[in-house]
Amino acid sequence: MWDRDALLAAVELTELADDLLGPHSGTARSPCWPCPSAEHPQTGRTPPVTVFTARSGEQRWHCHGCGNHGTAVDMVMQVRGVDVRTALDELARRARIPAHDLRRPREIGGGRPTRRTRAPTSPVQPLVPRPVPALDAYVAESADALWTPRAEPVRRWLTEVRRLPGEVLRANRVGADLGAGRQNRPDGVPKVRLAVVLPVLVDGQACYAQLRVLGASRSFPKYLNVSDNLARNPRLGLYEPAQRLDFPFERREVVVAEGIIDALSAAAGGYRAAAVLSASYGDPAAAAALARLSGQLVVAFDPDPAGRAGSERLVRLLVAQHRRPGVLVLTRGDLNENLVRAQDWPAELAGRVQHATHRPGLMPSQGLVAGIGVA
Repeated sequence: MWDRDALLAAVELTELADDLLGPHSGTARSPCWPCPSAEHPQTGRTPPVTVFTARSGEQRWHCHGCGNHGTAVDMVMQVRGVDVRTALDELARRARIPAHDLRRPREIGGGRPTRRTRAPTSPVQPLVPRPVPALDAYVAESADALWTPRAEPVRRWLTEVRRLPGEVLRANRVGADLGAGRQNRPDGVPKVRLAVVLPVLVDGQACYAQLRVLGASRSFPKYLNVSDNLARNPRLGLYEPAQRLDFPFERREVVVAEGIIDALSAAAGGYRAAAVLSASYGDPAAAAALARLSGQLVVAFDPDPAGRAGSERLVRLLVAQHRRPGVLVLTRGDLNENLVRAQDWPAELAGRVQHATHRPGLMPSQGLVAGIGVA
């Protein structure tokens, strides 16, 4: 009755271990816990349990003292002394997922679950974004304003500091908010001055937007979202390249980035891009939306601990949807910082994406790959 894979993907095993086994010892990168087995003698000095991600993408734990091991389900069963069904119930409650979203369908009229070929499943349904007319009018006005003299600071930040091509900005309707009195602003758009307007488009019209505030103090957030009353966060924004680039292979991959600026950076390299807009990045709703996209997915999150953890979680969620992504490993800086340092960004990004997808028949020359320092 349960979609075990989807449920396990929705649970963070390290957080579960902290709750069930006590706060971890060791560092954030190498945490460890006591063994959940009551029969294991605990020394109290070096907790023997560690957590890892298997090749299948599934999170697992292993006791290096007695060999005990398993998934989140096994951990709950051993600590609570319960059966599989009760353990699954607890995991669903912890993940705050309604039970009916994880149950497998029954045959009409009840009875045993139907035996069927496993299909991609999701613990949650992705939000289907719809255009918001008032927001779309604001985005259109902001997109026009970006190319006016008054918006020079915003335009310079985008094209010179972030090095995003004007054709990419135009293709994705990126704009500038010049402040109160200079353009119409619907209720629900933050009241700021000199901000980059980063829209999320569906069928060419705005369904959501973020504002990147320029010159804000450290105590003021750099990114502001429109209110839920105006437009709901769709968890995912899609961005298009401005042109087709002349390469010996077609770019069918979709680069998945942490935010809109990084997604626009991938678009500047000639790729379709998806920006994950949820604060936790590895969000089940974002994964469900990504699973519906055509093309090979390539996750390109920041190399900091939060980015790596988010990347691992998103990969697990996508594997549970039967969409195994490639992972583009960034060793220094986010995707936009790599664009800024690049001498030939389209060529460098193409090499990294092809390396991440492990498709030797489509790889560029060895010289190109060696020249960009792919990790």
